[in-house]
Amino acid sequence: MERRTDKKIAEWFREEADRISIPADMKTEIDRRISDAERSGYMMKNRKRFNAKRVVLAVAAVALIGSVTAVAAGRLAASSSHSSMLDQVNDYSALAEVKEEVGFDFPSVEEFSNGFVFDFAVPVDSSDYDEDGNVLSDYKEVSLAYTDGAQQVWAYISQVRPYEEGTTGGLGSTPVWQGEKDGISLTVTKTVHKFVPPDYEKTQEDIQAEQEGSLVFAYGSSEVEINVSYSCIFEKDGLSYDLLGFDLTMEPEELAQMAAELVAAGK
Repeated sequence: MERRTDKKIAEWFREEADRISIPADMKTEIDRRISDAERSGYMMKNRKRFNAKRVVLAVAAVALIGSVTAVAAGRLAASSSHSSMLDQVNDYSALAEVKEEVGFDFPSVEEFSNGFVFDFAVPVDSSDYDEDGNVLSDYKEVSLAYTDGAQQVWAYISQVRPYEEGTTGGLGSTPVWQGEKDGISLTVTKTVHKFVPPDYEKTQEDIQAEQEGSLVFAYGSSEVEINVSYSCIFEKDGLSYDLLGFDLTMEPEELAQMAAELVAAGK
């Protein structure tokens, strides 16, 4: 199941990348990074490594799709991210090594109030591009993975870049919870991804849902499958956060609570 889900996320990212007008050389570089991640990930047997590869693909997808709304402002147009499995840290007490690698301090939680516990962390190399394919910056961020034994939530943290446009989601994202936690205004968004075979014909319901922005399509899978992602993106005290999970059974507000607890851990 892990491998199949990983592949579908990669297919979704490629589909969305094709829908965005970006320079060919930039798209080639992004595709190369995805292919590298796929090749390294599919050779791994360890479950955590499969999850780590999914983190790489999810980060790239969210970064790209989440930045679409900024194109009109003439700034950030797309982002790509990748990491090495060799840098993965599985011991919570070893997070100091990750902080040294990324070059900035970040908050972390060993166990959230809802029972999610630290699984692993990995430093991530990321790049931002403008509409012409010029690199705005190369920077480091950290990916923290948490699990309750059945599902996972990832927290991506980086330093805020001066050209960033504040956003709570991207193409196909629907706010499902908005409110305040510990003095922080938070929004949790939901995106429904429908993976379909190349010869799939959209129904009227599909077309309407896509036009309304409540469904994102990706072609290339062997069967029809729907995955739902939930995300909570915000900025606080110079750091940019994104908590992300796929097919979560928790209530959206619970993801926001995790975000608030993570920030509080840094105070």
